[in-house]
Amino acid sequence: MAPPVLVFGPLAGLLLLTRPASVREWLCLMATGIWTVLWLNEGGGLAAQVARAGAVLLIGTFLALTVWRPSARFSRALAATALAGVALTLWMWRLDIAWGAVRRAVENDLWTYNRQLMLQLGVVGDTAFAGQGLLDQMSATVRTIGAFYPALFFLAGLAGLRLAWSWYHRIVARPVGPAPTAFAAFKFNDQLVWGWVAGLGLCLLHWSPAWTGLGSNLLLVWSVLYAARGLAVLSAGSKRVPRAVIATLGLVAMFLLPFVVGGLTLLGLADTWVDFRRRLATSTT
Repeated sequence: MAPPVLVFGPLAGLLLLTRPASVREWLCLMATGIWTVLWLNEGGGLAAQVARAGAVLLIGTFLALTVWRPSARFSRALAATALAGVALTLWMWRLDIAWGAVRRAVENDLWTYNRQLMLQLGVVGDTAFAGQGLLDQMSATVRTIGAFYPALFFLAGLAGLRLAWSWYHRIVARPVGPAPTAFAAFKFNDQLVWGWVAGLGLCLLHWSPAWTGLGSNLLLVWSVLYAARGLAVLSAGSKRVPRAVIATLGLVAMFLLPFVVGGLTLLGLADTWVDFRRRLATSTT
C-alpha cells in the first residue's frame, strides 16, 4: 500500500540536487535512483499506473518546492502532497479515468493477492466456519482499503516525504535547508482544523455517494494528522514521566488501540486552542 518509491524517489531527487561529493552520497544516489527507475518501468493494471503517476507528480512537486524555498516545516510536505493530488485528479479527468474504476482496480489487485495467500494457507474451497470467517474478514478489508485508497495514498506520500527529508540530512554532509525538528515538536497550521470540519460536513450532508466518500477520506487524513499531533504532545510531556510508566502505558495501549487513537486525536485537536507544549515549557510544576 505504501511503495518504497515514495521515500526513495524524493531522496534520490534531493541527493541529485545537492550534487553528491562523497562515496556514501554517490552510493545512496545510485541505489535509490536505480530502484526508482526500475519501479516506474514495471508493468501493471490501472491501479499501478495511477500509483506511478501519483508518485512522479509527488516527487516533482516536492523537488520544485525544495528548489524554490527549502524548509523543514511540515507544511511544505503537506503542500507538495496536496498539489500532487490536485495534479493527479486533473490528469485522471483529462484521460477520463474515474475514481470508481481505480477503486475496482485496487480491490481486484488485493483480491488477487489474497487469493494467492489463501491458496498457500489451504483456505480456498474450505467450507468450515474458520475458512468462511477468514474469507469474510478479507472481503471487508479489501472493501475498506478500496474506499479509503485516496486517503491512504495521501498519507503514504506525506510519510515518504518526511522520511526522505530526514534521511537526506543524515546522509549528506552539506544538505540544503534546515534539518527536521524532533517529533515532540511536530505541529502544523491551526487553520487546518477547517479540513476536519469540511470532511465532517460532507459526511453528514449526504449529497451523493461521491461527496460522502470524499468526506470520509478527508476525515481519515485529518484524523491521522491530529492523532500524530496528539502523540507529539504526549511525547513532549512524557519526558517528566519515568520510563517504566511509559513502557507500561505503551503495553496497555496495544490492547486498547482504538480508544488510544481516539484520545490522541482529541488531544491533537485540543492542542489547536490550548497549545499544551507551550504550557509545559513555561510551567514550573
